[in-house]
Amino acid sequence: MKITICTFGSRGDTQPYVALALGLQQAGHHVTLVASRDHIEWVRSYGVNVHPIGFSMQEFVRKPEHRAGLRGRNVVRILREFRSGMETYLAKVMDNCWEAAQEAEFVALSSVASIGVDLANQRGIPMALVSLQPLFPPTRAFPVFMLPFRFSLGGGYNYLTYTLYMRAGWLLVGGMFNHWRTTRLGLPSWRSMREMLNTLGDHGTPWLYGYSPQVLPKPPDWADNHHVTGYLFLDAQPDWQPPAELERFLESGPPPVYVGFGSMSDKDPERVTRLVLRALELTGQRGILLTGWGAVARLPTSASVFYVDDAPHSWLFPRTAAVVHHGGAGTTAAGLRAGAPSLITPFLLDQYAWADRVEKLGVGLRLADSKRLTAEKLAQAIHTAVTDSALRARAAAFGERIQAEDGVACAVEVIERHAADFSRSRDKF
Repeated sequence: MKITICTFGSRGDTQPYVALALGLQQAGHHVTLVASRDHIEWVRSYGVNVHPIGFSMQEFVRKPEHRAGLRGRNVVRILREFRSGMETYLAKVMDNCWEAAQEAEFVALSSVASIGVDLANQRGIPMALVSLQPLFPPTRAFPVFMLPFRFSLGGGYNYLTYTLYMRAGWLLVGGMFNHWRTTRLGLPSWRSMREMLNTLGDHGTPWLYGYSPQVLPKPPDWADNHHVTGYLFLDAQPDWQPPAELERFLESGPPPVYVGFGSMSDKDPERVTRLVLRALELTGQRGILLTGWGAVARLPTSASVFYVDDAPHSWLFPRTAAVVHHGGAGTTAAGLRAGAPSLITPFLLDQYAWADRVEKLGVGLRLADSKRLTAEKLAQAIHTAVTDSALRARAAAFGERIQAEDGVACAVEVIERHAADFSRSRDKF
């Protein structure tokens, strides 16, 4: 079966879909991954065919005019900033997805759901939605995952947050999707996000949620076509070798504290780095700092701190005493799998929700967000993470449970079953 997987976003957004592509290839399918041009060579290094998107998320988030808007608790402001920066690019992104799927017999979508519906309908092929967060459909079990305020006033309140989020989101970005749909395909506009999502439900389209049911169980009010598969983990290539300097640093003392904020950027990375270095100094801990996309700067420091541009989380995190990060879905998953306590200082959107889940599971701590964090608060959290034996035991035990899951195998099985069911139903007519 020829399968096209459409992704969009940072490396952390893309990595689980590379894992899914590899799982599908191992099952005998031919896979093309649509991904940002930032990740072309990296995806190809895994032996996955890639169709590049003519857009760089890394360049987008590094622009000074976007940095302030793409942070913090104001969801509407973040969506508005995303819309203002993306208007000139989104049509091209959807064109790239459309081009890549012209020979496909199955299409799997990440965040560009609208084009997936049109691809499947126009070409008469099955599809699946694969999400790293439980964004849709609405549920009474918990409020919408993009809200930074994680309190709940009950099932009615929880459900209402989805309704408001979908309406606000559609007002900000729905016009861009509809413009492409009407001008490129000659189809009528969607009236709302709910109308589009209901179309998916009408076709029995599977929704695959690539996180662990032990972290967030499937809500009881979700239908049978919604599957919480487990995390879609991608390990380092078999021939990957760590830099010799990194290995020497790890072997030269006790396990260090990892600090990294992935694809997040900051208008003042030196402030963030000084804060981290001070916290490490206060606790007497060694540290490994990941520079990422710009939230950490390379400042002069002592021999107890090592800077690294890139290293697979699956290899590095088990060698650390604790993991300080932003709460991205992929980094959170890697921290949980490693069994190391996670200390999360969220920057935006779903990161607050993942921080909340980690803390409620008792395997880490939710810190103040990146704007409000201080060296003293971070130092206190690091001290707790490396000295609290009960916390460390819970994190280690939970890591073993996550390691026992196989989210990729579950996702592949659902996709193959849906393709077979779709074929049988089509043959009846």
